Amino acid sequence: MKKAWDVNVNGVNHTVEYRAGFGAKVIVNGKVYKAKTQNWFINMIDYPITIDGAEIRVVAVGNKVDLAVNGKYLGSGEEYIPLNKMPVLANVFIGISCIGGFLMTKWLGFLIGLLFSFLYAKLGLKGKTGAMVGAFVGCVVIETVLMFGVAYLLVATGYYY
Repeated sequence: MKKAWDVNVNGVNHTVEYRAGFGAKVIVNGKVYKAKTQNWFINMIDYPITIDGAEIRVVAVGNKVDLAVNGKYLGSGEEYIPLNKMPVLANVFIGISCIGGFLMTKWLGFLIGLLFSFLYAKLGLKGKTGAMVGAFVGCVVIETVLMFGVAYLLVATGYYY
């Protein structure tokens, strides 16, 4: 994945580029910097750049990448919220959903937990803790029903007894 922006700071154009693949990279005017994700399960990058006194941040959550210049996102126009403001509870839910889903129904449960993880991150950044807890409960219910459904099918077909 590749995304690029042209930023005008004090009348001078600068190029900021984000590349993801095997390791994320932020490229500022041709100079390459490695960016590390803040979460084991989903891509969460908040990379700071200072150019001529302007505060610029490359923010990536999952596949969505945006550039914040002086506190405003260029793509959405919304106010910049630092990723470290995300509640710890969201990271706990991400870990439980992914690992618990894998333990219950292997890769299918892991993928369901991963999909819900993006929702936890989004709700956590917006400060909607109640909705985040509700989403977690929904994820646990879906994974549990899936686990019992798979177990029933295995026993009913004689594959596992």
